[in-house]
Amino acid sequence: MTAILFDDPILRIHLLPFTYTRPVGAIRVGILTIAEKWEKWLNVPCVFRTAGYLEEKFPGANDDPDTLLLNGAVCPDANLVGVIKTLPPRHFLVKGQLLIASRNPQEDMNEGNTIQYNDDLVVIDRPWKIFQENGMQIRSDFSLMTAGRKSAELTDKHTVVYGAENLFVEEGVSTKAAIINAENGPVYLGRNSTLNEGAIVRGPFALGEESHVNIGGK
Repeated sequence: MTAILFDDPILRIHLLPFTYTRPVGAIRVGILTIAEKWEKWLNVPCVFRTAGYLEEKFPGANDDPDTLLLNGAVCPDANLVGVIKTLPPRHFLVKGQLLIASRNPQEDMNEGNTIQYNDDLVVIDRPWKIFQENGMQIRSDFSLMTAGRKSAELTDKHTVVYGAENLFVEEGVSTKAAIINAENGPVYLGRNSTLNEGAIVRGPFALGEESHVNIGGK
C-alpha cells in the first residue's frame, strides 16, 4: 500500500508562503514533517499530490493499485490511525466538510460511502497552527521516535541536565557547558546537532539533524 498526501487547494492557499516551496504534508510541526509522521504510524511509503511545479522535487503517486489518500494537513494520532486502518475500500472519512482520508476511491462522495469522524483532530490549516501545535506534536513525535530505543550519552561534564528521563540524544550530538531542562517536556537532540557554550534549552524542544543552538542561545 502507498499513502498519497494530497494538498487541499483551499488549505494550501491559507498556508502560504510555506506552500510556495513544499506540499502541505512536507511542513514540519513537532520533530517530524506531517508526511514523516504518517510513514511512521502506518509503516508505508508516502508520496505527494501537489502543485505541478513542485512534483519534480516531491514525487507523486506510483502504480500501486492499493492507495490510501490522506489530507496532507492532518496530523495522525493513535485513534485516527486505528480508524483509517479499518476504512473500507472506496469509502471516504470526513469530519464535517473536511476530507480526511479515502481508500482506493472509485466514485464521488455520497451518503453511502462517507464515514464521519467524530473525535478531535489536529489540522494544520493556518501558519500559526504550526507554532500552536508544536509543543504537543513534539511530545507525540518523541514517543513515536524513541520507543524501544536507547539514547546516546552526553560526554561533556559541564552540561547540566534536569529530567534526564525525558531527554533523547542521537549519535554525534555535541554539547559544551549547556543547560537542558526536560522536566516539563521532552528534549530531542538530532544526529550530529550541537548545543554551543552557554545554551539553555527547556522542553518540549527538538533540535534537528546537524542543527545547532548558538553560543548563549535560549
